[in-house]
Amino acid sequence: MKWTDIVGHVENIKTLRYMESSKHMPHAVLLSGPSGIGKFMVASVLGAALLCISSDSRPCGSCSSCLQMQYGTHPDYLLVRPDGTAIKIEQIRKLQHEAALAPYFSSRRVCIIDSAELMTVQAANSLLKVLEEPAGEIVFILVSGNKQMLLATILSRCMAIGFQPLTDNLLAQALADRNFSPEQAEVAARLSRGRMGTALSMLEPDGFAVRNQAAKVLESLVEGSMTVVWDTAAALEKMERKDLLQVVGHFSYLLRDMLMLVTGQGLQLLFNIDLAEKLRGQAGRWSEQRLVKALQAVETARRALHGNANARLTSEALLIKIYDLVREV
Repeated sequence: MKWTDIVGHVENIKTLRYMESSKHMPHAVLLSGPSGIGKFMVASVLGAALLCISSDSRPCGSCSSCLQMQYGTHPDYLLVRPDGTAIKIEQIRKLQHEAALAPYFSSRRVCIIDSAELMTVQAANSLLKVLEEPAGEIVFILVSGNKQMLLATILSRCMAIGFQPLTDNLLAQALADRNFSPEQAEVAARLSRGRMGTALSMLEPDGFAVRNQAAKVLESLVEGSMTVVWDTAAALEKMERKDLLQVVGHFSYLLRDMLMLVTGQGLQLLFNIDLAEKLRGQAGRWSEQRLVKALQAVETARRALHGNANARLTSEALLIKIYDLVREV
């Protein structure tokens, strides 16, 4: 794994490579930004570069240190990830002990803390002690999808580097370079909103299943009877909340695409470009004002579900609202 394997994030990579090569590496770095955009991959390559024993461009990918990183056996590489839904104090206490040890193989040790925002308060306070008084040669790389959830004291002791999603064109080209069809690449790039990890997940077998289910539900609400509402609500209730949130999220994308069609916008603005003809047919049943109201209802439901509202009641309320809106005179 090398820097050239990373798609995008050019300026951030320049900064990190400069710090690593010029020996100006801070003892703690925070890589933050939306999930799925490649922060962990950047952290992994940075970790490999810091541990690489080659005198050439690091990471070289071929020295014994780089090979150990590839196989996940490097004795100086530490990785902390959530245990279930949180990073617990026991994990950080273990890290404290290991961080105090001298490097086994390289000139320093590297610790990546993935999803750092999921540290419990106790774990974060324990890590703070390590960051305030680092023992030995070690670099901490924190990766976070929501840095606002981190303690201010943790933030103040890290050099923060923010990451943004890739452009649709850059991501679509990168996916095409991985031998996905141009249409698949374009749809995944648009729906993933520039997040490489999300796009790759969508391009796995059945990766579009949730999107297709959401499209089928909307079509049923437009064409079917009230029975569809109850049957669909019962089916959605059985989903895990994260999957239900994905369905609701796709409702938003699909309704937004229909709004683009109703208002005469170009196909290039659609997220679901592969469903353009089907959406065009459904859009004829909607007005601009009713689509805006439907999108507002979807956003209300999304917020309620994030707030741990009852899934069945929230789903029913949303489905009834959409069913009524499409028939409103």
